[in-house]
Amino acid sequence: MLQTRPLGPALGVEVLGLDLSRPFDPATAEALRALYRAHHLILVRDQRIDEPAQVRFAELVGPISHRSPSMRTRNSALVSNVEPEGILGDGKLYFHHDNTFYEHPLRALSLYAIELPSAGGDTLFSNCAMVYDALPEALRSRIERLSSYQMFDFSGGFDYNRRSRDEDASPQAIRAIHPLVWTDPDTGRKVVFMSEHTTVRINEVDDAEGEAIVAELARWIADPRFGYRHRWRLGDVILWDNIILQHAREPFDKSERRTLRRTPIAETDGPRRFPGSRSVQGPMSRAQFATAT
Repeated sequence: MLQTRPLGPALGVEVLGLDLSRPFDPATAEALRALYRAHHLILVRDQRIDEPAQVRFAELVGPISHRSPSMRTRNSALVSNVEPEGILGDGKLYFHHDNTFYEHPLRALSLYAIELPSAGGDTLFSNCAMVYDALPEALRSRIERLSSYQMFDFSGGFDYNRRSRDEDASPQAIRAIHPLVWTDPDTGRKVVFMSEHTTVRINEVDDAEGEAIVAELARWIADPRFGYRHRWRLGDVILWDNIILQHAREPFDKSERRTLRRTPIAETDGPRRFPGSRSVQGPMSRAQFATAT
């Protein structure tokens, strides 16, 4: 039986005494999946693992995703400010789900700490199901009927803190429409679903109201009551649900080295889990959205 320690009231569990360098027996694999479903985030500390071991851990909840440019020929990418092919190397990252600009976002993610700065670079997580439950009734009712237009242009670089705008992006940028409230088809749990930095607009309202809604939801998501702050240690491995949780990164001294290995996990049940979402080919105006719906 696995020994565990809760990380906080909102989310997360640490699994004690587990060696991820070794294959799991079926009972351990199922116990880990049960912890993931219950707590949305698993932490295992003091690991020394190669890429295949991290992939094995990530694949407990789904296959590796290869669709992003940095992943076309790999099973992992380095989030690094020192590696030549490192992505998202430094700076602050605001709260987000990964890949909301696709019709089917990533199901989950794993990170493994290889090099760390002496301070800063904490990763923050927010339980967006708890956020939804805590919203004022008027706001919950309002966003139930709304959708966001999500976009990201990989050709413009990996700037996840520059707000996405159609006028700044190429026609080939990846675009999708998502309801602002995602419903888990297995549990019925509702989740605030919106990445602020990739939100071009809220489709059903004018720009002023849409910006006000985005700002208010962002404040709720950043509320520490619904979150967990992870202060990294070398050898930490984290696996988390990319739909229930959002994550953010705090800044750190750019002169210090920081490298984490990232394994993204693909959504394999997209049509069932995201029935209200769809991809968009090329820029879409508010008028075009209204006509299409």
